[in-house]
Amino acid sequence: MNGSFNYKWLKRRYGSHSRVSSEEAALGSGADISWEVLSNLQRFLFQKNSQILLFMFYKMETQELKKLVAAIAEEHYNITDGIDGNLNYLWYMYHKGSKKDEFRPFVYMAELMMLKKFNYLSENEIKNLIGMMKSDDRDNLTMVTLTIENLRKLRIKEHGVFNKENKAYDELKHTYAFEVLNHTVFMQTMAEK
Repeated sequence: MNGSFNYKWLKRRYGSHSRVSSEEAALGSGADISWEVLSNLQRFLFQKNSQILLFMFYKMETQELKKLVAAIAEEHYNITDGIDGNLNYLWYMYHKGSKKDEFRPFVYMAELMMLKKFNYLSENEIKNLIGMMKSDDRDNLTMVTLTIENLRKLRIKEHGVFNKENKAYDELKHTYAFEVLNHTVFMQTMAEK
């Protein structure tokens, strides 16, 4: 199978407006394809394989959620290391232990409270996000995930990720158990799902 065959097949299958060179088609390099080609491809895939696409979408969504949970768990594990043994063990379970990459609402709640501590969210905004997490609509959880992910990236961009030398987190190390993940926050969010 050579590159021109793939290019001809691509043109025949999805239209002649493709801007894919024969080399790019042969290598599958993800080259720029016109909107018409993408539209035709999408229409074809949805007609034939809608269940497979939905499964792929939810699997991709789940992978994003797991990646965010893992990043949050790792950072909070590092924050509590040497400061609070109970909270550190809890985060160990979600970072390295038997609950690794498992979603629980307290993981998001801890990150929300940390974002509040750094003035990225207000109390009302947190209440709205919690209400969305309580909803049965999966799209709401996706929106909460995107919100937390984007605000987390902004916090990391402005303050850096936590490490023992980062001065932006000095106060947080001492107030974490009271302001970020206290017993009340943990118990309320664990009871939700």
